[in-house]
Amino acid sequence: MPDNASAQQWGASKESRLERVIDIFKPQPGPPPKPPAPPVNQKEWHQSVEQKHVVPGLTVHEVGLSVYGETRSLHDRPGSNEPLSSARQKVAYVLINGAEEAHRRNQKPPKIHGPIEPRDLRNPEERAAYDSSMNAAREAYLSGHDPTQGSTHFSIEVTPSRANKIYKRGTPEGVPISTQSGPYYNSYVGQDVKSHTAWLNTYHADHEKKK
Repeated sequence: MPDNASAQQWGASKESRLERVIDIFKPQPGPPPKPPAPPVNQKEWHQSVEQKHVVPGLTVHEVGLSVYGETRSLHDRPGSNEPLSSARQKVAYVLINGAEEAHRRNQKPPKIHGPIEPRDLRNPEERAAYDSSMNAAREAYLSGHDPTQGSTHFSIEVTPSRANKIYKRGTPEGVPISTQSGPYYNSYVGQDVKSHTAWLNTYHADHEKKK
């Protein structure tokens, strides 16, 4: 009996060691999957960014409304050197640059179209122009790269001329151009833009010419 008991114990011990060795080489279950991050409410995030102040008294939302007011009659067309959305972002940079520069110098910022709320966002074209303008303002505020290189002026022109921009109260030789986007289709022919074809130019800060 002792011999049989010893044999059984030895056999059980052998099986136990074998099972431990097998367990080592068995594929082990991985860690439990991480719970998904809660979804970001894009609307709330956009509203949060738009309430930020570029300078005291000027919010990102108001910059977007000014971009909308200045460019709502422009539309993409074949042959443009970049989408209108990119040009709008350049306008937003110019508005922000102009406001910041004027704030630093304790001066009035360059004259622009005042913030204007759209009349009817159920209109698809108006909605698209509004959303594009707001996105341009948010991106310009958050991005660290300014494609206009600090430009503080812009203009909608009816020719692709890259001549200096002459301002009534500026230097006689004018302000050099920084970027030119277009051509775009202009749906509203008015006093300022008397053509259905338009380019959107940005210009360097006028104080740089005085250095």
